[in-house]
Amino acid sequence: MSSATPISKETITIQGGFGPIQAIEAPVTLEIKPLTVLIGTQGTGKSLISQILYFFHDYEYLLSNYFESLTPNSTVRKILEGIRSGELTNRALASFLTSPKVEIIYTKNDLNSFENQQKITLYKSNRKINPIGNFKKEIDRYLKDLFADPSLSGKHLPKSIFVPAERTFFSRFINSNSTILGNRALPITMREFAKVLSQVSDIHQFWDTNIQEKPKAALDIDNLVKNALGGRAISAKTGPYARKWQWIPEETHQPLEIEMASSGQMETWPLVSTAQALLGFPQSERPLFIHIEEPETHLHPEAQVAIIKMLAYLVNQGFRLVITTHSLVVLYTLNNLILAYEQLNDESVDGMPEIETRIAPEMLSAYLFSQGKIQNIVTESGKIDEGLLGSVLGNLEIQFNQLMTYNLWSK
Repeated sequence: MSSATPISKETITIQGGFGPIQAIEAPVTLEIKPLTVLIGTQGTGKSLISQILYFFHDYEYLLSNYFESLTPNSTVRKILEGIRSGELTNRALASFLTSPKVEIIYTKNDLNSFENQQKITLYKSNRKINPIGNFKKEIDRYLKDLFADPSLSGKHLPKSIFVPAERTFFSRFINSNSTILGNRALPITMREFAKVLSQVSDIHQFWDTNIQEKPKAALDIDNLVKNALGGRAISAKTGPYARKWQWIPEETHQPLEIEMASSGQMETWPLVSTAQALLGFPQSERPLFIHIEEPETHLHPEAQVAIIKMLAYLVNQGFRLVITTHSLVVLYTLNNLILAYEQLNDESVDGMPEIETRIAPEMLSAYLFSQGKIQNIVTESGKIDEGLLGSVLGNLEIQFNQLMTYNLWSK
């Protein structure tokens, strides 16, 4: 894994009808900050945006591992569709389009204010996905280098990790039939995460026999989440479970193969173990970006809070996170972490968020995906708009009151 150039500002702009995202009359722009949260109901385009961002964050690595053609257009289409649905489907990404074409522009500025803009255009009629302008020239040069020297293929190290929503799938097969995790029918995001988990396993096995080498940051992660999750995952180097992922329950300490853990534990250990392993990498070898789908899946609200604290910890360690979520608990937790940063400074207070999990308001961006629109829900104070957060809970409260008084007013 490799470090990436530090970023001072990132944006992504969509113009056109891109699946559920209707930016036909005017483009929509999202500012991507160190912690970017995309929230909405199912099928509103959150994962679509995260996947497109993943491509822009790590296109050089993806090109070096998945190119088959000398042409930039066909290679970019192959990779983007592979990220979404795997390589064995005939389903085109252009089938999402509700306008003749969609333009997507990714812009980033480094710490010296140098701007780098990359643009792709998707066409509904012929299903093409074309890089445009300087971005196309850059990809063309890179592909020619790969064809001239095939040994370069696979040597480019990733700048980004994508943690997919299907984490239970990994739990079911990683010990018993791990080869299935590399099947080309799976999306690129899942196959790449399987590679990550292999590296993560090696690191955890090393720590299993060299506990003194486990960094404080990885131990901090344990302390943040193990009580709420009811245990922790390990990958032992020796013993009856050697080279297998195990779950160690907090109460019994009796090892279980990971597929015997609870649904929430099976869903969460890949994220937690990866977070710990990343903190064990030298700073220069860490990826910069982490994309995480639905970190709250199968979790009790208390465990959701613990996981969000862990993600905030990663942000404070220098990673840039893009999170998709359906959970109001996630957003309320983030507001508490921002408020703790503002009110408590560096003071440690029992019962309050740990110092290392508190988030500066300028680190956060959050967007609500709803009815074809994308709305910035961070207020001028840097917190997430609680009025918007409370609308769902408020509707339930109104319904509850109506039901309580139904017999009174219906007679």
